[in-house]
Amino acid sequence: MLYEKQHLGLTNRLLARYWVFFIGFFYLQCTWTCFAQGISISPSRIFFKGIPGETVQEMITLTNSSSIPFNFTTGLKDWYRDSIGRKVYSDPGTANHSNSQWLKLSESTINLNPNETKRIAVSLTVPQDSSANSLTNSMLFFTQMKEQNKVSKERKQLGVNVLLEVGVQIYHIPSGLTSGELDFLAFEDRGAISIAADSFRRVALKVKNTGKINKDAQVRFELTNMQTGKEIPIKTTAIAMLPEAVQWIYVDLPLSLKGKYLGVAILDAGNNYELRVAEKEIRY
Repeated sequence: MLYEKQHLGLTNRLLARYWVFFIGFFYLQCTWTCFAQGISISPSRIFFKGIPGETVQEMITLTNSSSIPFNFTTGLKDWYRDSIGRKVYSDPGTANHSNSQWLKLSESTINLNPNETKRIAVSLTVPQDSSANSLTNSMLFFTQMKEQNKVSKERKQLGVNVLLEVGVQIYHIPSGLTSGELDFLAFEDRGAISIAADSFRRVALKVKNTGKINKDAQVRFELTNMQTGKEIPIKTTAIAMLPEAVQWIYVDLPLSLKGKYLGVAILDAGNNYELRVAEKEIRY
């Protein structure tokens, strides 16, 4: 029989116990570089701040540090995250929160020779209508194309292979949007789970972004045997949430667990937000 005791919220007792884990936590919003096959593309995210009617510009840097040339084409997609945080894509201009139709690039095809760096200008024109009053987003893809001549017995034909694709997230964030918070909505024990050849126990955490802006956070989960005091190490999970989104975060635990455990989840969205803590007692 499962015994559980659940508490959602922020408590002084838990903060006193866990504060040491968070003093060094930070995250970078758009300064990391994506490396693949000798290609770097940065930043990974662009945040535009223009007002209605204004055209604003940011730069993307592409560097080829390899010994071979790379050729890229560009393309735009709309996207959102599903209930477990996976990106779902659609054609540009089809989503209500899309800004893909506002964007222009200085180049649509980029040819990078070995050891060459290029900077591509991305311009966004903010419309005058109400669509500019909330956060919008899109994804800019750089897709490597390699042409190969294929000779058949009947005729020659040109084949195109897609080898590498990198996406850069594009946001427009109007001024005055409420930041809100990230809050726990639920803490559930899903019991034993089997996927393919793997079996494990699963805990599910439901999180809501109450604000009008997107947020990054880390979810730390600790599991302690309440009889022995032994702690089970659990990997920290990084999450990213769009405005007013609700998302499930899964924490998978060893199937061999036996006894009474205290699970503690800590949601840290950075220095500008309060920590959120949820705890649950579970008997396996």
